[in-house]
Amino acid sequence: MRNPVIWGIIYFAVGVAFTYMAIQNPGDMWSFYNILLMVFAAYNINIALKMFAFSVKLKKQQQK
Repeated sequence: MRNPVIWGIIYFAVGVAFTYMAIQNPGDMWSFYNILLMVFAAYNINIALKMFAFSVKLKKQQQK
């Protein structure tokens, strides 16, 4: 089984990268490109948090 903590870190890093690209994009804050990048960033960070929560749940289950 793949380690959910590693995948959580990867998803979080990609989300941070998308956020950085949206911040550094010159022009209007409400452009389609910026909104699209922020949607992808929010999705990736959400998945990362789910992976971290799943790893905690998995560790608790393995300790029993």
